[in-house]
Amino acid sequence: MTETLQKSSGSMKAYWTALRAYSFPASIVPVIYGAVLAVILNPGLKFNILFFAFTLIGCMSVHIVANLINDIFDYKKGVDKKDNEIGVPHGGSHVLSEGLLTIKQMWIETIIFLFIAVACGVYLYFQIGNWVLYLSLAGLFMSVFYTASPVQFKYKALGDIGVFLGFGTGMTLGSYIVQTGQFSWIPVIVSIPFGLLIVAILHANNIRDMKFDNMFGIKTLPIIIGEKPSKYFYNFTILGAYASIVFFVIFGLLPYFALLNFITLPIAIKLIKMLNHVPTEPMAKFEWGTKHNVMTAQFNMQFGLALIAGLIIAKLFFM
Repeated sequence: MTETLQKSSGSMKAYWTALRAYSFPASIVPVIYGAVLAVILNPGLKFNILFFAFTLIGCMSVHIVANLINDIFDYKKGVDKKDNEIGVPHGGSHVLSEGLLTIKQMWIETIIFLFIAVACGVYLYFQIGNWVLYLSLAGLFMSVFYTASPVQFKYKALGDIGVFLGFGTGMTLGSYIVQTGQFSWIPVIVSIPFGLLIVAILHANNIRDMKFDNMFGIKTLPIIIGEKPSKYFYNFTILGAYASIVFFVIFGLLPYFALLNFITLPIAIKLIKMLNHVPTEPMAKFEWGTKHNVMTAQFNMQFGLALIAGLIIAKLFFM
């Protein structure tokens, strides 16, 4: 760790890399989705762009806090240090394992975004009421203790449940409540596709990291059920997102134009096939897994934007 402190560059690029921007769709899409649902399900509702902006910034900041704390505690545990067998730093953003930032610098960055998240939550609480407080506290708790001691959901195979509830349910519902000022079960139910897709991102990452996580006593779902069943579970999360949309349309929870998101199905099939043809050589497997993980995060955005576009078309021209 001393070597890392000496090597640290502290450049703006390093601080940006630590944020892991490729994962931002996981917090951006549910917020947009929740706001669009509020407008569609509540005729006559006036969309509040200021509230939406505070919601988006707050949720993204919570997401960033989770990413940064995850890097810090994984590095302290030894998981994200350089792996000599494959010759590359393992996991996370690599800024600690490559000596681009120190732990102190990471904590400073974490505190900044934690402050932004709290400021957004406080503002919306005074505008909307207690539901914002409950959801904000739950989101902050999950983002901090996903990896931080003493809870460490990630290390106890509870990460999948946590991200499903936090990113899928919590952010969709929170964005809906900010626009409407009231709770509804509909956004909770129709958030399921995004809960499944955020789990798919985490699951792809955990499949890639099975060997490393197991070495350090970390329990993830792939380690518990094995690599082959984990691939089946990944397929379930991807295809289950589409199946849930069909279900919601059939039962009238979403308009028919929600099915527009099926234009992304070829990408989903490509991701499923890609996971089933992972190389065996360590370096190639690591690079393949990293690429697959990033593509899964991008797919989350593609799926979500296509669905949201369908909802907007239905609202503008057919409702």
